[in-house]
Amino acid sequence: MDIEKNTNNKRVEDKLNSFMSKHAKSVIIIAAVVIIALIAACIAVVTIQNATNKTFDAVTDLESDFTALNAMDPESSEYTEAVAAFTSDAEAIAASGTDSYPGAKATMLLGDLAYQEMDWESAAAYYASVAEGQNGTYLAQLAMMNEAACYENMDQSDIALGLYNEVLDTYGDRGVFAPKAMFSVGRIYAEQGESALAEAEFENLTGLYLVPGSGAMPSEYARMAEAYLINY
Repeated sequence: MDIEKNTNNKRVEDKLNSFMSKHAKSVIIIAAVVIIALIAACIAVVTIQNATNKTFDAVTDLESDFTALNAMDPESSEYTEAVAAFTSDAEAIAASGTDSYPGAKATMLLGDLAYQEMDWESAAAYYASVAEGQNGTYLAQLAMMNEAACYENMDQSDIALGLYNEVLDTYGDRGVFAPKAMFSVGRIYAEQGESALAEAEFENLTGLYLVPGSGAMPSEYARMAEAYLINY
């Protein structure tokens, strides 16, 4: 039995040696190709990772630059030059598209700058782009809320109302911006003279975010809604 096993092993070994002697060159070439492919793949992964890290670092720098702008005198030449540099850098990153976080964040900052300069129309367009590209994320909700605020500043309360309601319809009444959105809806109804609709919205808000045992964290917007209802 052992002799037969050894014989079989010898035959396999002989066949393998014969194959290797006949195809050694091909085997070496294939192995070299595989090794080169693996090296290329590793280089590609490292290159992509480095590029990604650089982009995120650039976004962090952009946020710092925006903060620095707020500390400058808006009438100074220094501010004008800083805004130009900031806008150029932000637009370069935003060009990657709002479906990526760096692109969306850069676009959001461009919107914030436009809002700060009371260019409501441009700010609304930037925010709308972020909301579309980042659908389902925190950034999208924030962008929609900011876009609504732009339309309020343009005295287009119906569009703002639609956006606040869209935040609630899309992300629910327990979303991160739900209390503020609900209060804004009630406030706009009140401003439009729709007292019954305003009261209903404020009651819904206080029921969710003010009443003990509701399961939600208390909200300042619920307290403001309660004050409206008391004085109504």
